[in-house]
This record gives sequence, C-alpha cells and structure tokens, in this order.
Amino acid sequence: MKRRDFLRRSMITVASGSAIAFFPAGVGRTSIAEPLGTNVRNSLDTIPYVASRMALKALDTAKITVALLTEEGREGIFLWQPSDYSTYVAADIAEGIFLEADAIAASTGAWVRVYDEVDVRWFGAVGDGSDATSSFAAAISLSQFLGFNRVVCRNSTKRFKIVELQITESIEIDLYGGTILGDFGPWGTHSVSGVSTYWTKNVFYSTATNAPSVTLKNLTLNGQSDPTFLMAGGTPIIDFRGADAQGRCVVRLENFTLTRGGNRIYTVGSCITNPTTLFDYRNMEILLYNVDEVWIDRSTFRSSPAEMVQVQCDDQRTRLRIHDCYFTKSRDNNPETKWSSSGLNVFNCHSSSEMRNTRFWFFGKSPVNWESDGGIIETCEFDFVDDSNGLDFNEAASYRHNQFVVRNCYFKNIAKVGIRCSSSNTLFENNTFENVNVCIEYDGAVRGAPAKGTWLRANKTSLVNNVVRNCWVKSFNPKHPDRIVVRAKGASGELPVQLVVEGGSVQERQAPGHEATVTVFGQHVNLTAHGYFGDGVDALFHLTGTVRFSGRDCIFAPEPTKSVNTFNLIKTTLGRKAFVLENCMRSTALDTGNEDFLVMSPTFDIDAIHINGSPDFAGTTSAAIAITRDGKVEVPATLQQKKSSTKPKSIR
Repeated sequence: MKRRDFLRRSMITVASGSAIAFFPAGVGRTSIAEPLGTNVRNSLDTIPYVASRMALKALDTAKITVALLTEEGREGIFLWQPSDYSTYVAADIAEGIFLEADAIAASTGAWVRVYDEVDVRWFGAVGDGSDATSSFAAAISLSQFLGFNRVVCRNSTKRFKIVELQITESIEIDLYGGTILGDFGPWGTHSVSGVSTYWTKNVFYSTATNAPSVTLKNLTLNGQSDPTFLMAGGTPIIDFRGADAQGRCVVRLENFTLTRGGNRIYTVGSCITNPTTLFDYRNMEILLYNVDEVWIDRSTFRSSPAEMVQVQCDDQRTRLRIHDCYFTKSRDNNPETKWSSSGLNVFNCHSSSEMRNTRFWFFGKSPVNWESDGGIIETCEFDFVDDSNGLDFNEAASYRHNQFVVRNCYFKNIAKVGIRCSSSNTLFENNTFENVNVCIEYDGAVRGAPAKGTWLRANKTSLVNNVVRNCWVKSFNPKHPDRIVVRAKGASGELPVQLVVEGGSVQERQAPGHEATVTVFGQHVNLTAHGYFGDGVDALFHLTGTVRFSGRDCIFAPEPTKSVNTFNLIKTTLGRKAFVLENCMRSTALDTGNEDFLVMSPTFDIDAIHINGSPDFAGTTSAAIAITRDGKVEVPATLQQKKSSTKPKSIR
C-alpha cells in the first residue's frame, strides 16, 4: 500500500459511522476526557485506551478498530487496517507506527498509528540522557522506508545519547530544540604518558559508499567533554562523507549548536592509524569530507578544544555556504578561559564558496584557516585572537591559494595579522581594523609539504592582481610590535607582490601611542597607490628590496611633531622609472630633519625617480640621488655630467 493511500484511508469515519476526532500524537487520556466531559464522551462511540503496545496488540480487531495508546512517549491514535502490512511491520522493528496483532498475521492487517511525521520517541527514545542509539536508528530506518526521510522530536526538553550511529540514506533530524549527547569517556591509553585518554566517539557518521544527504536542525550536540581529563585522541563527533566522485550529497546544519567537543583525532595516543597524509595534526569535531554541498545557517559552535568544523575536498567540488553563525572557544564551565585550535578549516573547496554575517570571538589560534582557492567573505567579525591571525589564507606561512574577496568585515584585538595570504587575484575592501598588529599581509615566500595534498601549492611565484581598498584603521594597540596597515613581502626581486592600495587609513589622527609605525611596508613589490595616506610615526611607506612604485592622485599627510618621513627607501633597488609620483600632494609640512625620501644603502638607476605634477615633494636625504621633476633632471653636477656623457648604442 502506498503511503498516500494509507493517509487518505486514515482520515475516514469509523466505528458504526460515527465521526472520530483525531488529535495530534502525544495527546493523552486526560486531554480528551476532561474537556469533553464524561456525559459527552459517553454519547459517542467509545475509543478504548490501552496502556501498552502489548495491550493494543491483544485487542479484538473484529470489535475494535480504533484505539488510543497511552504508553509514555509513544502516545497516539491507532487504526486497525485490514491489508497486507507484512513489509511495514518488518521494517518497523521498534513498533513505532506499525504493530502486528497477536491473533492476526501482518499479511492480513495491522495496527497503524495516525501520523504525518516520524517522532523518535515512538521508537523508545526516552529522552532522559540514556542511550537512544537503537531508537534513533529504528526511527530513521522506517522514515527512509516510508519515503519521509525525516525524524523529529517535538519535546525540546529531551536529551538523547547517541553512539556511532551510521547514516546510510538521506535524512533530516529536527529535534525542535532538543539535545544530543556524545559518549565522552575513557577510550584507550596515551602512548606517551600511559594514562587513560578521554574523548567523544562518533555521534553520527556516514561513508563514501553511501554518501547520504543529512540535515541536522534545531538541536544541540553536546560532546560532554571535561577539561579535567586528558584528551589526546578520538574521532569526529560528526563525520559525513561524500562519494569519491561528484554526486548529490548535501549536508545542512540549521539552528544547530555544538558544544563541549573533546576530540584530538590522529594525534599521539589516539590509538588510530592515520588514514591520510593531509595535515596529520589537524583535529576536528565536525568533519565534512568530499560533500557536494555544505550549508551552515544560524548555528553556534563553542567550548570545544579541537578544530570545530573542517570542510575538506579532494577535487574542489564542495560548495560551502556559511551564514549567520557564531564561533567561540570560550569554555562553558569557565567563560573567561578558552580552548586552543581554530573554529573553521576550509580545504580545497569550490571557488564559489562563501561566508557571511558570521562572528568569531575569543580565540588563541586563527579562527579561520581558509586553504582553498576562491571564496567571498562578507560582513563577518573576527574579535580577540591573542596568539595568531584573524582570517588566514596561508596557515603557518606554508601554502598558496588564490581568488578571494573580503569586504565589510571587522577585525579587532588580534595579536598578529588580521588578513594573511599568499595569494593572487584578491580584493580586500571596506574592512575595519581596531587593535590589530598588522591589518593585511601578503607573503610570497611560502614553504610547506605539498605531499600532504597536491592542491597545497608551496612553490614560489609572483603574487599578482591584488587590491586593498578603503581600509579603515580605528586604532593600533601600543603593545603590538609592528603596527602596520598593509605589509607585502615578495619572494624575491624576480617574484614580487603586485598590489594596488587605495587609501591606507582615515584622516582622523590616532591617540598618542596608537598610531601606525608605517602605513605600507613593501619588500620586493610592484606597488600602486591611490587616495589618502596619513598614518605612521616612522614613515607612510617603508620600501625595501626590488621595488616599483606608482603613486597617482594621492594625498600624503605625514603627522607633524612625529619626525615622520613620507617614504623610507632602505636597501632599495630602483630601476629605470621605477618610482613615479603623478598628481600627488603632501598636505602637511615635514618636521625639521625629515625628508620626503629617506634613502639608505640604495641601488638606484640614475633615471629611477620621477615626480610629475607634484610640486610639494622637496627631495631626498642623499645628495647623490637624481630626481626627474616634470621632465627635468634635478641632480648634482657630477651625476648630470655622467648622464649626459652616456651615448646610445649603435643600431645595426
């Protein structure tokens, strides 16, 4: 019998033609008897109340075809349905919906619950924190058999412990605010210390062979970890796998909370053989591997010692969407302290992946390691990282990934770098920084071990097509050692960073001690500047190594009384026309003893510096440096004579 035919037959009138009032599953005897009153109830055909499934199966189906089961957690109305229900009864091993009568074979008929969803409590999941793995397995299996592919629990106070439940077909689990508990406890002996190690086993997992789509909705997953116990091994609390080739495996986390995870996967003492060469010491609470699509919405991840969420793919097919989420390492049992490790790791996913409206707060290590080509990150917050970087596209200065957009994000209280990358084709715009040591950094000299994944490129190369625009620095922390707005370091003079910086800060001056050291630090760079640059107590630009610089339509405003140079050219190599200012102005006067160009240990072509339409720039600290101003060379006589004596080579 098809499910839709059963549902239609379930709503007919029964019992000698009298209408039966159907109530939602879970309505008990009191809610029927008291509102209707005894007299009213007695005037209707009586629905017998049965206290157990055993009593229900013992009813005489020749006389009774409707019954109300009052067994706690399994309450509901059952109809006797004369038909072949043998396959349904066999599929419902926990007697949640289909029950075989004692006196009649299921091939002739069965007691069938009136239902329009599948509630895990009907299958024996008590919800008192005890192990409900078998009940969930039975409910999920029957829901998949019926084609619902969805199980629920309508009581948000219930708590279910689940241990290593394999998902083999697509399913949605919606607990309407309920809680799933992990199995945290001793599980092996540490190979170094010899003491017991504690961790949380799998709660849900799937394999590449099955590659099901899974939605976890309106629930809290509590791994039950305890900081008083040593945690040095284990498996992800959630481990969902897509197929080896592209398919339609979709994982969704909606209004989902993870707390108190306790995993240290593949580390010393885990008693697990490392199954992959990828980042041996990357530990995670949730692993989504080779999934075709990942959607994480309105979810919270907190109080977990390992990497909270890791999305990893072998062939870049995983499309990742993260919206309106919150990540924190603050401990539930002591909110003023925190766990280490990251919140989100993204490895080798699709270039259209994105993250929006998500906040990361209170981390020691980088909240986000995005080691995947392509991604857009918008309107996110990275706040309080006291030992690392905020948004890291180049974890441990090891790998090169390209094609990123970061805009309208807020970075605050970060000990090292706000946005770090070794990338080409980036656009970082309209971002705000407050108390960040280095706001944005490009590093071309990457290193690493590509054997851990062929997509982890570690070769040195030029970083090109990079733009930083409208970068607003509210304040620097005087305790931070660097205090730089943008730092770009090419691998060598032959492998520079190509970068456009449009505006290095805002016009408002910072409080004493909270200024930048320099606005832009460049080493082996091809740098173009537009807009306003007015922050830095050493210089606005500090350039070293092999450099090409083009400043067009700029306003440079070194801060008075701070002994600031406009440009520091320290051990800088400039080729022919390598440094050009066009239509630029310096809007503030330099302090006595400071220059527009502080030059130390230079290697300059005589035709290196050109200043056009920019009359405010006076000169350099080196009398031997030539400047071509509006087409006319301003140099000492010795250099002028040297230039004029140079003869062009003959052309043959």
